[in-house]
Amino acid sequence: MTLTDKSLWFIESNLSGPLTLNAVAEWLGVSTYHLARVFVETTGHPVKRYVWRRRLSRAAQALVHGPDTVLTIALDAGYASPAAFTRAFRAEYGLSPSQLRAGKLDRITLTHPIQPRSPMTTRLNAPKMETMPTRRFAGPVQRYTMQTRSAIPAQWVAFNDAETRVQGAVPADYYGLCYNFSESDGSFYYMCAEEVPAGVDLPQDFAAVTIAGRYARFATTGHISTMDAIWQEVYANWLSRPDMKPRAMKHRPGPSVEYYPPQFDGLTGTGGFEVWVAVEG
Repeated sequence: MTLTDKSLWFIESNLSGPLTLNAVAEWLGVSTYHLARVFVETTGHPVKRYVWRRRLSRAAQALVHGPDTVLTIALDAGYASPAAFTRAFRAEYGLSPSQLRAGKLDRITLTHPIQPRSPMTTRLNAPKMETMPTRRFAGPVQRYTMQTRSAIPAQWVAFNDAETRVQGAVPADYYGLCYNFSESDGSFYYMCAEEVPAGVDLPQDFAAVTIAGRYARFATTGHISTMDAIWQEVYANWLSRPDMKPRAMKHRPGPSVEYYPPQFDGLTGTGGFEVWVAVEG
């Protein structure tokens, strides 16, 4: 059973009680950062939002099919008062609990339990482990969620069309950096980047990020369209399953990196790429 499957089981078993990211992570024996990254990468939902929507979905079903009062249902869903429950319910569904009780469930879209998944087919060989010196990257940045990250290719198009580059940047190598990940809502910054010298002036609207320390570098010859699947395999298999090697690889906070080497062809999406994950060690 994967880390995601274990967390889903724990969440479904404890929806009626106190349930926080910290509580789930503690039960699993992992950090909140690791759980948040794995869960959002493999399900598309931040843990907090998934719990919130599952509780509201169960409350909606109880409103339509059960005899309990709104107060009882609100307390079962983890809300301290009917007023707080009503605010959350209206924010999610666009109508009040009383309005739904007088109607049918087909008026809203429920969040159903995510079913455990079979282990993914391994596409990646064991990573190259490397201790990075401090390296500086710079480029334009935008913030995304798992639902909006499909717009990242358009960010690359705009970056290439603008042809704005940093003086002294390492030629022919390009990087996509994901950083400042939010454990609460699963959002993150994405930078279309070059590696640049320390202290060099940056163009307007460019940001800079540094990386350092131990990284696991996963290489693939696959097409760029497999990027999401590769990240899911890294988080679901290599960083979650105890039977995977090396067992000593433990995720740590820090920017994750997509590396596009000189042979990568941005027009065809071929040539292979790497993904790097910050690990302890």
